[in-house]
Amino acid sequence: MSQAALWHVMNMFHIPDVDLLEQIYDSATVRLTPNDAESATITFDTGVAQASITSPQLFNIFINALLRMLTAKGISHGLQIRKDQVDSSQDADHGYQLNNIGFIDDISIFAEIPEEMQTLPDVVQEFTTWCGMEINIKKTFLLVIDKDRKRRESTPAPDLRINGERLKMLDINDACLYLGYWGMGNGDMSATREVVREKRE
Repeated sequence: MSQAALWHVMNMFHIPDVDLLEQIYDSATVRLTPNDAESATITFDTGVAQASITSPQLFNIFINALLRMLTAKGISHGLQIRKDQVDSSQDADHGYQLNNIGFIDDISIFAEIPEEMQTLPDVVQEFTTWCGMEINIKKTFLLVIDKDRKRRESTPAPDLRINGERLKMLDINDACLYLGYWGMGNGDMSATREVVREKRE
């Protein structure tokens, strides 16, 4: 993550005292042990300071810009929530619809229509290219949720790509762990527990 991109995002959100953070980071250096005459003083212009109490908040502010970009595309998986409240992200007929959930640098994106799905990875790719972040393709998977096994097995997997690389689709019986929760292509959570138990044994 480019620090210049971080400061830009914070300024766009009208967060105060960004210049103070810039000055702190501009003067920050790192020296590796042993800290002797042969050690080099290292400056960095990417990422946030390790072990700093401000770092999680700074990263959350930054990644929130990506989540907003995804939401603004208007593509969702159709989940309806909080229809009693009205804001710019709501649809009059469907209520608030979301297409992403995120925690630190782990993000899941959703779309109800396969033809619309590629739009969302394209947004992620555009954002990461701009800010210097990298996507770990080996840890990025496509999971098709469908309890109808025949339809699930007969429907070709969507050809979704990031940086030109096709995303691997999890098999209907494969379990995927995300933020402590297991999910499967058939949506059967009881079966998920059995699969996890078998793998551990």
